[in-house]
Amino acid sequence: MATFGPEYFQALPIFGVGVGVNPSDLHADYLADSPGRIDYFEITAPSARHLGGPTGYAEIRHRRNARSKGFVAMKIPEVAGEKRVLVHSTNINPVYPDPPTSGDLAELAELVEVTRTPWITEDLGVWLMSERHVYPHFMPFPLTDATLVVTAGNVREVQERLGVAFNAEFPPTTLVAGDMHAFDFFAELTRETGCGMCFDVGHVLSYQIARGAAPTSDFHRLPWPSITEIHVAGGGIDLREDGYHYDDTHGDQPIISVCLDMLDEVVRNAPNLRAITLEVFGAKIPARALARIAEIRARPAVAAWLAGTRPAPPPRPSREQARLRTKKATVGMYDLLHGGSPVRLPAAGEEVLEVFAVAEQRRWEYERLSRIQLHGRFATSYYPLATRWLMRRTGLERGAFYDLLVPPLLQDRSRELWEKAREAYEDLVAQDPGDAVGPELVRVESWMNLCAAGTAASDTFDVGVDLTYLSDAFRGGSLDPRRALLPAPVTVRHLGECRFAFVAGPACAAGGVAGGAGGGAAGGAAGGAEADLADLNYHTLVEPGTAACCTGQ
Repeated sequence: MATFGPEYFQALPIFGVGVGVNPSDLHADYLADSPGRIDYFEITAPSARHLGGPTGYAEIRHRRNARSKGFVAMKIPEVAGEKRVLVHSTNINPVYPDPPTSGDLAELAELVEVTRTPWITEDLGVWLMSERHVYPHFMPFPLTDATLVVTAGNVREVQERLGVAFNAEFPPTTLVAGDMHAFDFFAELTRETGCGMCFDVGHVLSYQIARGAAPTSDFHRLPWPSITEIHVAGGGIDLREDGYHYDDTHGDQPIISVCLDMLDEVVRNAPNLRAITLEVFGAKIPARALARIAEIRARPAVAAWLAGTRPAPPPRPSREQARLRTKKATVGMYDLLHGGSPVRLPAAGEEVLEVFAVAEQRRWEYERLSRIQLHGRFATSYYPLATRWLMRRTGLERGAFYDLLVPPLLQDRSRELWEKAREAYEDLVAQDPGDAVGPELVRVESWMNLCAAGTAASDTFDVGVDLTYLSDAFRGGSLDPRRALLPAPVTVRHLGECRFAFVAGPACAAGGVAGGAGGGAAGGAAGGAEADLADLNYHTLVEPGTAACCTGQ
């Protein structure tokens, strides 16, 4: 029999960043081969016992319509024949006294063999009751010693039968029941059974909110060596009369900023972390999920983890420097608190200011980042294609690009922002003399902006880059700069209301050009076609957790 525990997970490879889907959520864009984009699929294996009957006709019609939009119906063994697959189950139900059925375990054993998954993940919650119909609104469980005994016994049985580890996922929590701290419950469960813990950041946030605690409060009680996987998903804060709640909505919703902060915290502290899963249950716009996968990968903590390194801690002062600074800070604090004059922190010196102002400095830095992001989203909405190009060319992630672009634009209020943005982009693309694509993108998007303002000198424009190819590449495909250049310029026509089409040229066959800052409406023109770039530019919308006002956060 296999021995489980931190050593079991430590011996496993890092699987990387993947997507969590139901079988009905699979899309051709996810399955397309693209190295370094989706490392694995975590697919839910639902039990037919949950549903209470056969599939209704409306659901079958929905699935048929979804297939026409690129969604595909594949069973787990089919996907496992082509891709790396982890299994997320709803069959085990270990917190409930009734043990898993032999039939459910037999099904899971087959999936373990087919997929070679090193663990089976399941939210700890009451999925099934012999006395009541529960699914799909599974119940929270009481955090008690008795529940711990039941859960540990069932988990041991599951692991013995399957021969792989059980991964206990932290469940969504709107009501806290029982006398145990949830982190202590998971710590005891992993210690007693050797199972792993899946840290779902939105679920943990819901628990912290439910008990009135800060998002990372009591993290020292977590079983860090047993945390093997992170789940992250779209969601939002729902304000109600009785308080506020975290809604774990998945789908196409953005990931709120505090969940990304919590993700970074787990990545930095879980030594045996092996997988980060973006759950996209019910998502309708695959391009958004793929863009979020790229954003998660680009986070410094995640990038270091994927590279097999840990960020180096900041250097500490020498012993002599430390003695001097500590003495100044301590004596200065004493004199402030025992002096005969009102407290004035600046007069006490830098060392004392650092001691008092840590939290305030962080608060100001968060405010700075929020404002830079808001201005950055607005400024880059004029040049979405050139922005993506420059970020790829420079290797800068979005926040660093905003830091470079935005501050100069906020000076000189006498000039329009978009005019200053045009000059800034012209300067940025000119910094690489060998870049032939960037200047062309700035030229055509500047013309599109003039069309939007109704001041363009002509309703046609000759462009030397393949805008269709670039927009597809920016949505998640590979990008070859040589492929982006056209052998001869093609003409783009403004059809009105920021709808654009190729008049003639090789790019016509690829599907046309899209609508810059204004987006594109449906329609076409003789000799040309259109394609909406809304997916490319979706991130210019204000997302929960990133705005300075009017978001309720």
